[in-house]
Amino acid sequence: MTIVTPASADTYGRYNTYRFIHKGLRLAQCQMLSRLGQADFEGEAGAGLLAELRTLLMLGASHIGHEEAHLHAPLNAVDPSATEVLDAQHAAHRESFVRLEALIRQVEIATSEQKAEAGYRLYMTYALFVAHDFEHMNEEETTNNERLWRFFTDEQIHAMERAIVGSMPPEKAMATMRIMLPALTREERARFMGGARQGMPAEAFAAVMDHVAPALLAADDYADLRARLGIALSAAA
Repeated sequence: MTIVTPASADTYGRYNTYRFIHKGLRLAQCQMLSRLGQADFEGEAGAGLLAELRTLLMLGASHIGHEEAHLHAPLNAVDPSATEVLDAQHAAHRESFVRLEALIRQVEIATSEQKAEAGYRLYMTYALFVAHDFEHMNEEETTNNERLWRFFTDEQIHAMERAIVGSMPPEKAMATMRIMLPALTREERARFMGGARQGMPAEAFAAVMDHVAPALLAADDYADLRARLGIALSAAA
């Protein structure tokens, strides 16, 4: 079992490319775990929750693929064994995704009498996955960040991050944004959206600010975001 110490929790220093996406994943996973524990999985509400779980698992699978392609590959080019442990953890994640999909399917095909137990099996397995993933993300933000900082400049790390964002189709980028925005502090949110503003078409950014952000944020957080970005609140749709 991992023992949490100040050293193992220290993610400060230079640019942390994991910070925003991991905050989003942690919040979304905790919310999903809570909802799975409360669900009876009957009717449209149950089907909708399982669809949301599939989307979250898809984002997780996509996330580790992006890390391997754009973070692990450059690291392994300078240190061939750099990401052996993380790659093994990613392989275990992929096995978990397969197992969780099978359990989702069991809930879907279960009779009304069977759904509660099928749902509980899904809940317990998902809880264990989240526990392992939290440890994994901590290792990335500590041990692997130290490697990234040792071999690459902040500008190079930013370029890796831009490559990840640029590789996402619009629907996946939007799904990622939906889990990240509510998870960030006000300052982080403004920094994140300021960067998105530079990389997105103007109409796409306006759609996010006018329709996506207000649906995800409390009214005062939404007003704060617009103010920090210099966008008049009265311009919202």
